[in-house]
Order: sequence, then structure tokens, then C-alpha cells
Amino acid sequence: MKTATTLTRRILLCALCAPAAVLAQAPAWPARPLKLVVPYPPGGLTDVLARLVSQKASEQLGQPIVVENRPGASTIVGAEQVARAAPDGYTLLMAATTTLTTNPLLFKKLPYKPTDFTPVALVGTVPFALVVSPSVPAKDLREFVAYAKAHPDQMTFSTSGQGASSHLVGEMFKAATQTQLRDIPYKGSAAALTAVLSGEVSATFDGLTNYLPYARDGKLKILAMFSEQRVPAADAIPTLLESGYPDAVAYSWFGVVAPVGTPATVVNRLNQAFNTGLRSPTLNDRLRTDATSGPILSPEAYGEFMRSQAQLWEKVITPLNLNLTP
Repeated sequence: MKTATTLTRRILLCALCAPAAVLAQAPAWPARPLKLVVPYPPGGLTDVLARLVSQKASEQLGQPIVVENRPGASTIVGAEQVARAAPDGYTLLMAATTTLTTNPLLFKKLPYKPTDFTPVALVGTVPFALVVSPSVPAKDLREFVAYAKAHPDQMTFSTSGQGASSHLVGEMFKAATQTQLRDIPYKGSAAALTAVLSGEVSATFDGLTNYLPYARDGKLKILAMFSEQRVPAADAIPTLLESGYPDAVAYSWFGVVAPVGTPATVVNRLNQAFNTGLRSPTLNDRLRTDATSGPILSPEAYGEFMRSQAQLWEKVITPLNLNLTP
């Protein structure tokens, strides 16, 4: 009887020790390099920001973060890849306005849903801007609106296609200012930029960063920003909000997300690493130069930010009755 009792105690002791032994053998996270998928071609602002912040975050994590460009189909190709990845924190997505706030409203059939992702960290926001050709006889926003109203349907703006940010922001501007501008679609943002540079169209709407160099050289005029307040990189440019258009506030945003189901401990570790990198003085200086800013957010606050952005764009997109296919 004594022998049986001793054996039972040994079995129970082994059972209690087993989980501890398994945990002791599990490698600490992260145990290998991470991958950050950028759903845009190399060289653009999203790609540049991804590489800058990844370098800083990798210093905190003790593992490299490899940036992989997977452009295509309005960021759908890269987003689908990450949505289907294992939720272990090793595969991340550099999401943007298009990926998670406008695509779900524009395309009835997407291979992913916003709920397929877990928010990790907001990287930055860039205000959209009203950019006009030097040939347009308007030196400020007030004159531009007056001229547009005096010449209905004669004013045009270039877009990089139906449903693109340049198109949607233009529609927001039209609704806010009660003007009639005709959108002219081009194949890509480069062609849309060339059109306004050459005077082929009157204006365009896009992220402020893309047009600052041309404005500084006098090749374009930036008349207003769609931000709540002026930005240090272009503090001479007024906002539409301060000019009396409260419904014309919109940003292009960039942020890191992970596949849904990624453990909260991993998400919080990633958030801390990226946010610490964003506080770096060298990275801060670069972001300000590119007119990029944004609050340092927790994963929960970042998720709330994305939901608010979806609500904003829903008000713009729904009246347009767009039904796009990827």
C-alpha cells in the first residue's frame, strides 16, 4: 500500500512538472527574423516609412525585420498574403488607408476582411492636399473655389483611377465646397502628377508629401491641406478646416497590422518596439521632413482610429455608388 501511494505521488509530481518543462523548452519570441509585407512597389512613401520604422523596431526586438514588397490590385495582393499567414507575429503588413478603410467599401468581393487583422501600431499620417497647376488663375483657396463656381464643369482634376485616394478626396472636396470639378482618370499616380504639372488638368488631390518638392520649385501650387492643423513641413499652407470647411479633413495613414489571432503578448511587444522606434529623434526628424506625423497609439487606440477612418470614408463613398472589381 505504501509503495502504491509513493508511486501515485510521483505520477502527480511529474504531471505538475510537465507544463513547466515544455515552457522551458519553448524559444523566446522572437526567435527568428520577422517579415513586413508592403503592398506597394519599392521607393514610394509607404515603402520608405516601412524600412525606416522596421530598422528601429528590429533594434528593440533583437531580430531583423525583412521588408518584402508585394504590390498589386490596389494593395489586395499583399493584404491577402498576410491575412492567410500564421498568427505568430512573424508576418506583418504595412497597411494603409486603401487597404483597410476604403477597399472594403469599394469592392464587394475581397479575399480578406478588416477583421482578418489585428492592429499593432500606427506609423504615421499624411494630410491630403489640394494641388493646382500654375496655369490656374487662383493664388489661394478662396480664389480657387470662386473660380471653380464661376466655371462649372470646366475645372478638372486628375486621379489614378476610380476609387483611388485622389478620386475620393476630390469628391470630398466637391461636396464640402459645393463646386463642380470633373475627374479625369489616369493610369497611376505618376501619370496623374504629370497631367497637373503640364496643365492638362486644373488640379489633383493626393498626399502632401508627394507634391512638396514641386511646390518648392514653383512647378505646382498647394492651396490647402485636409488636416486639422497646419504641419511644420509646410506651415504656410492653410487647412480647409480653418478656411471654413469642417467636412474636409482627411489623411493618408500608414500602420502595422498582424493576422487576427496573434497572441496579445506578441502584439503588445511589437507595439512597444515600433512605438519606441517612432520616438527616435532621427526618425522623428525624417518624418517631419516628409510632412508625416501622428500620435503614438496603443493597439486598441489604433484599432479605434481605423474604425473612425472607415466611417469617414463611408460617408464619401456610399453616395458615389461605385462597384469595383479587384
